[in-house]
Amino acid sequence: MPTYIYHNGHIIPSTDAHISPFDVGLLRGFGIYEAMTTCNGKIFMGPEHMARFRKSVEFLHMQVPISDSEIEKIIFELIEKNNFNQGKIQKRVNIKFILTGGPAIGGIDFDPATPTFYIFVEEWKALDSKYYTDGACVITHEFLRQYPGYKTTNYITATLLQKDMKKSGALEILYTWENKVLECATSNFFIVKNGVLITAKDNVLTGVTRNVTIDIGKKAGLRVEERDVTVAEMLAADECFLTSSFKDIVPVVQVGNNVISNGKVGPVTGQVMGLWQDFVAAY
Repeated sequence: MPTYIYHNGHIIPSTDAHISPFDVGLLRGFGIYEAMTTCNGKIFMGPEHMARFRKSVEFLHMQVPISDSEIEKIIFELIEKNNFNQGKIQKRVNIKFILTGGPAIGGIDFDPATPTFYIFVEEWKALDSKYYTDGACVITHEFLRQYPGYKTTNYITATLLQKDMKKSGALEILYTWENKVLECATSNFFIVKNGVLITAKDNVLTGVTRNVTIDIGKKAGLRVEERDVTVAEMLAADECFLTSSFKDIVPVVQVGNNVISNGKVGPVTGQVMGLWQDFVAAY
């Protein structure tokens, strides 16, 4: 748990942060969540994350009480206050925003001018290296998120499935809907077929890491398709992988009880992982 957080205009000890029991974010689940990470002492793809955050905010007719430049300044102040920079060593940290509608009006309405807004940073924890060398397993669940193009605080389904996911030894939950492969609970999902990267375009949150992966893949000469992907097509894929700000690029070798291809990390996935590492190193 971070020692200090930003809360409604002030950086304060996290133990002093309080949210009203009448906050519409608690009463009605009305809020926006955004998450990003640092890289080489910088906010990785910060403008892209902020654009997505403000897109979600605009959709819910909310207001961010401070500017992007003020938010960036606050993030680095939090990193310092929480001692995540030690001399010349700059630890990778995860950054999380929560914006709600603030005090509820009549138990359900809200005033955009009085939101609850807080930011906190946490030390990034690397996944076990086996996920990158040997690949991961995901479980599937038939589910279409409400307002999938926006990053709201509604993670009810993902939370309910955590115990099932862990019991099965899976890293993620892959959502499918009406025979289409969509996205994971906290990641985007790609398949590879005949050297082509394929990922869902509609009814998903188009993640920043997803978009970077598409861009660097195209620049390296890989063919990329953003389109519907059927479940059968996924199960017959040559390779699969997922992308996430906190996980980077992770090969997926098993979906439920189904082994993908030969059950090993494929060459195209390995190439994309290399491209990703080069991009991050040069960022």
